[in-house]
Amino acid sequence: MKVCPLCNAIYDGHRWVPEPDEALRKEAARRNPAKEKCPGDLRIERRQVEGVVTLKGDFLQTHKDDLMNLVHRVERKGRSRNVAARLMSVTENDHQVVIETTDDHLAERIGKEVEKAFKGELAIKWQEKDRFVRVTWTRG
Repeated sequence: MKVCPLCNAIYDGHRWVPEPDEALRKEAARRNPAKEKCPGDLRIERRQVEGVVTLKGDFLQTHKDDLMNLVHRVERKGRSRNVAARLMSVTENDHQVVIETTDDHLAERIGKEVEKAFKGELAIKWQEKDRFVRVTWTRG
């Protein structure tokens, strides 16, 4: 058993559990587990970007809070299934929001969920050789 010192995810011997229940936390405390960074925190430490999501357009100016709430909900849901699926950085300005993710599928899911909720135009471009995706959502 291992515990991530940064996010408190617990490795139970089979998989990393990002949000352990009370029973698993008690068992981990009883066993005095080794401290080891989880795959998500290792990717952040190494700056391993697998996806970039860009949100832009006039709609962004008036609905930025709603868009970002959706982005964070998608990340929480993705992280519950995959401890490595994380937002690495979010850069905002008046014209666009650029989000770097540690997982290519998380970036794709964010783009699809934003399009589903707010309409607009979505472009997804996968890099041929590496695990990398660039997602751009625009709404005027």
